[in-house]
Amino acid sequence: MHAPLTRRRFAGLTAASLAGFALPAFAAAPKPAARDLRIKRLKVTPIALPDPPILAASGCHGPYFLRTIVELETDDGITGIGETQGDERVVQELEQCRKLVEGRSAFAYRSFAAPMRDLRTSVYAGIEMACLDAVGRATGRRVCELLGGPVREEVEFAAYLFYRYAADDPRVFADTHLVDRRGKGDQALDRWGEVRTPEAMAEMAWQFHQRWGFRVMKLKAGVLEPEVELRTLQLMNERFGGKAPLRIDPNGRWSVNTAIRIGRELDELPLEYYEDPVQGLRAMADVRHQTGLRLATNSCVTRWHHLLDALAVKPIDVLLADLYWFGGIAGVQSLGVAAENVGWGLSYHSNNHAGVTMAAMIHTGAITPQLTYAGDTHYVWLADGADIIQGSNLPIRGGKMKVPAAPGLGVQLDPDKLARAHETWRKSGMRRRDDATTMRRFEPGWKPTLL
Repeated sequence: MHAPLTRRRFAGLTAASLAGFALPAFAAAPKPAARDLRIKRLKVTPIALPDPPILAASGCHGPYFLRTIVELETDDGITGIGETQGDERVVQELEQCRKLVEGRSAFAYRSFAAPMRDLRTSVYAGIEMACLDAVGRATGRRVCELLGGPVREEVEFAAYLFYRYAADDPRVFADTHLVDRRGKGDQALDRWGEVRTPEAMAEMAWQFHQRWGFRVMKLKAGVLEPEVELRTLQLMNERFGGKAPLRIDPNGRWSVNTAIRIGRELDELPLEYYEDPVQGLRAMADVRHQTGLRLATNSCVTRWHHLLDALAVKPIDVLLADLYWFGGIAGVQSLGVAAENVGWGLSYHSNNHAGVTMAAMIHTGAITPQLTYAGDTHYVWLADGADIIQGSNLPIRGGKMKVPAAPGLGVQLDPDKLARAHETWRKSGMRRRDDATTMRRFEPGWKPTLL
């Protein structure tokens, strides 16, 4: 008979799980010889990359999304790279970490976590990523090999479908943050056009399938009236002949009554899971109980300490992992073990990101056996050639992405692209995301009220 899962016992299991992943990280790696990867410089570069006017419950994306690139230069001439969130506070906290990491070995990245415990989790995750990249480059090993070896060489992702305005809508150009040369027609950021009807979304879903081979379709909802979004899923299902697994994510913008009403209609579709229709653990549990649907979240369980309450309330069946929230790449590995033992499926959360994060997500998916649901990724919304890595954007074929073959994360920064992205950050003046203000440019008086 199993002992009851008390908070103390759960904390102990979590610590043991994390420690277990720390031990084998470099056990099979070649001896570092004269290289000890002593970090001599932490370089922090905030960037702004182009973003189309895609819509969510929070409003409309502005002309750029913000990220931060981390570079760790070592005495051995090897530089590891990482990427993390880009709001001003993260940038400031990364700068504070200089005294914590300079003079230390990149091999000792797990020891950095304790001194950074009062900072945002995304700060440690970005530095961990850069350390792992440096170690991989030094040992000739891919990150996935450093952390136990891949269980899959290709990682599946879902089509992440947003309602949106056209990239060359005149209201886009009215944004004073816009500093690049994007224009109209052939000069527009992209050619998807406006997608604000069920018919247009069903067509875009089909085009995503044709272009990238996505098998799973996820609709970002909480934008139009709930019945219209239900109709959107129904038309998508018709377009795919009932063969495409579907997801819908209203981002907590629906009331419990709305979520239950729509949920009972969703039962007739090939719904893989119902993501965050409402806000809060108890409201989610109510919808799950009343509809019998599989519920998922990236909102009400986003940190380790949320897990115990979730186990008591039972609001979900699927958890969306995020390496910036759960302690980096190794933290997501541990989350996989925890999820498996409590009976949850595991998928992957995404926000706007560049190719360094994309590579890290692929490695994470490759080494986490429990990540069996196709993950989210915004990467398709990053215009071709707009990434800050060398070469083209990382390819998606058949809805999957291969683990990069080169050591470390397997991607290289392009110095010119990085410099341009940093200059855009500097000139645009954007320092945080503000979807509501952008939305009111399109719809004056708009408020994120419950539907």
